[in-house]
Amino acid sequence: MAKLESFENVGVFVKDLKKAKPFYTRKVGLALREEDRKFGYLALGATKGGADADLNVWQPALSWGSEWYESGRAQIGGVTGIGFRTSNLKKTVEALKAKGVDAGIEGEDQRFGRFTDPDGNVLFLVEPAKVKVHRPGLAALAFVTVVSRDRKKAGAFFTKALGMKALREPGEDANFVSYALDPKGTAISPFTPTKEMYDDPKDYDADMAHIGEPTSIGFTTDDIYGLQEALMAKGVRFKTKAEKQTWGGVQATFFDLDDNVYSVVQHD
Repeated sequence: MAKLESFENVGVFVKDLKKAKPFYTRKVGLALREEDRKFGYLALGATKGGADADLNVWQPALSWGSEWYESGRAQIGGVTGIGFRTSNLKKTVEALKAKGVDAGIEGEDQRFGRFTDPDGNVLFLVEPAKVKVHRPGLAALAFVTVVSRDRKKAGAFFTKALGMKALREPGEDANFVSYALDPKGTAISPFTPTKEMYDDPKDYDADMAHIGEPTSIGFTTDDIYGLQEALMAKGVRFKTKAEKQTWGGVQATFFDLDDNVYSVVQHD
């Protein structure tokens, strides 16, 4: 039966890939998994390999077509929703600051942090509630948040339509649920903003504005045409149907319940 095989990558967009590369590798400490200069992207990871998704760093190009180029440009400089796991948040933030990275710890429980790249893209850091060995540095790309009008309905979409499993970290709020294809892989965390969460109403409006946009999340499958039929039978709507790409693979894009857009690829 056709299914999603992996959560392969999530993207962040930058103005200059040559400047972004040393920031993410030398200062943040990510490993280079793949580099494609022709298409203008880097695939990075907390480790050289692993079950977690790649962080794809893209420099938007006109060759993508006007829609995707403008979409990529619009996403430069903002809260990405991408979060890395670390088993020692305090030491990790200290190390980032020592290398000139804008980083800090937030929240009363001192388990959440963030860092900002030179283009203003904000990425998260999280230390699990229970840690056996405290080691500084990034351990894995843990999650990416997706803004939704109703996180419970979004969760049902991820499980029933996409075949993902609900994950709850030990010690976490029971209402905080993420969804993953592989327990060791990167999870998707649906997030429903409420006005009570924000001191500034403009921040609420800014988060709500992310509903219905490309997520930069990419899945893989071994049978894209079979998967497309199976998802459509479950009511999943496609933005673009499966089609052979110039780079060799076959790609399709689909919507979730909030019109957020995801891609799925079958590699040769």
